[in-house]
Amino acid sequence: MIRKQLFAVAALGLAAAGCSYTSTTEAVVPPPRPVAVAAPVYVPPTTVVYTDPTPVPAYIPPAPPSPPAGVQAFRDEYGFRYDGQGNRIDARGNIISPHSTTP
Repeated sequence: MIRKQLFAVAALGLAAAGCSYTSTTEAVVPPPRPVAVAAPVYVPPTTVVYTDPTPVPAYIPPAPPSPPAGVQAFRDEYGFRYDGQGNRIDARGNIISPHSTTP
C-alpha cells in the first residue's frame, strides 16, 4: 500500500510541476540604427563633341574620259579590238554584235 501511495504522490507532484511551469520570452527589439545619407555629388555638365565615324577618303584624281564608242581603246590577248564602252569592234570601228559568232 505504501507503494501505491508513494506512486500517487509522485505522479501528483509531477503533474503539478508540469502544469505550473510557465515560460515567458520577451523579444528584445534593437533600437533603430541611424541611416547614413550621402551628400549629393555635383557632376559638372560635359560638352558633347560629335565626331564623324566615317574616315575621310584619300584624294583620288578623276579618271580620264574613255574613248567614245567605235574608237579602239585596247586589244585583248587574242587580237580582238574593243572600244571605251567594252564593245567589240572590227577593223573599221564598227561595233560587232555580241550575239555574232563570226569574228
